[in-house]
Amino acid sequence: MKKNRTGQALVEFALVFPIFIFVVLGLIDFSRVFHAWSTLNFQCVQAARAAAVRLDPMIARNVFGSGTHTSLATVTATFDQFRSPMMIPSLYHDRGFSGVGESAASVTVYAQYDLELLTPGIAALIGSSAKPGFITFSARAQEIKE
Repeated sequence: MKKNRTGQALVEFALVFPIFIFVVLGLIDFSRVFHAWSTLNFQCVQAARAAAVRLDPMIARNVFGSGTHTSLATVTATFDQFRSPMMIPSLYHDRGFSGVGESAASVTVYAQYDLELLTPGIAALIGSSAKPGFITFSARAQEIKE
């Protein structure tokens, strides 16, 4: 006896397609999170490096002050210069620069960023409780002044 198998491919496709879409969206979300995280770290490193550079190498190496190293405005501009076009400026928070323009021997740059996840289930599992659907990550870089 011959079995009628019409529509079997359609049923298999209907079962597998949502799983496939979920995996693809999860990969896209993971790559977006990794890109934003690495960009945030790179921004902190570059800003800390810019703040640690001595303006005049002829000044004594143990003198630290607002005139010997880069200003806060320049460090902030350096931080913003390396922002990815994917990252929305209003989603940065808790951004800080300690030791910049001060007599400290080191500089610390830190920032946090909220990224909205696209995959529906992932956002509920690992999203922030303060902002549902978002994941918050932070970066910090410290440099010793030259």
